[in-house]
Amino acid sequence: MEITKSQLNQFDQVGFFKMDRVISRKGFQEIRERMEDITQGRIQYPGMSFQLDGSSKAYDSVPRGGGFQGPSDNYRKIQGWEKDPVFLKYMQHKIFRDLTQKLIGDKVSIYRAMFMNKPPQSGTNLPYHQDGGAGWGLSSYLANQFVTVWTAIDNAYVESGCIQVVPGSHKLGLLSDQGHTITEEQVKEYASEEKSAYLEAQMGEIFVLHNFLLHKSGINQTNKPRRGFSVCYMDGTITRVNTSEDTGVINPNYEFPIMFGENAMKAAV
Repeated sequence: MEITKSQLNQFDQVGFFKMDRVISRKGFQEIRERMEDITQGRIQYPGMSFQLDGSSKAYDSVPRGGGFQGPSDNYRKIQGWEKDPVFLKYMQHKIFRDLTQKLIGDKVSIYRAMFMNKPPQSGTNLPYHQDGGAGWGLSSYLANQFVTVWTAIDNAYVESGCIQVVPGSHKLGLLSDQGHTITEEQVKEYASEEKSAYLEAQMGEIFVLHNFLLHKSGINQTNKPRRGFSVCYMDGTITRVNTSEDTGVINPNYEFPIMFGENAMKAAV
């Protein structure tokens, strides 16, 4: 099992490619069950960050994250999944080792590992944005130092708020020094509806995404959840230089978890 030249060429040209499920059905079911154990508080780890969905479907209504806020199916974002042995094993799968070696290099860490959720008939309308920039509080954020792997925990369709992207937009570079959301003028110039594509996926399927690829997602109009697991792998030499707007980490000497090789993170006993 390895990443092909065709996949790498597609990544270079349009900024993403799709992969089939890389673990057994039994293994993927274990991931789904563990995700529910954590959202419901049956398993807890110190330091995980939990963000509930907003009171409306607008992005600016989303509250800041914090610690565990009780059992809920309405968490929008949860970070810190590398603390869990089931998820860590998945993140260190040999196919992701091959991917990151080919796109980043030998020393690879993660910026974040997060759960993203759109509850039934709900969810946040996330506007077009890019992943990266000075707002992440890192020593570097060059294009070839990051790659995001997004796994569908549930089926993801247009109706349930799947990811929508602008193919090739990663070649624009970061449209803001700070990164993240872009302006209405930039949406009109670079992200018109006819330029976009919907990334629908079956449960267990994976999208590999360039961090600078413009992407957004709508609300979930179905009666089933639309959950995804997103891991941002990055060059392991990158360090924290100031507080991250995304993770809220204050310690500038924070060391990001190394994913592969002799210094790779190991699951807590």
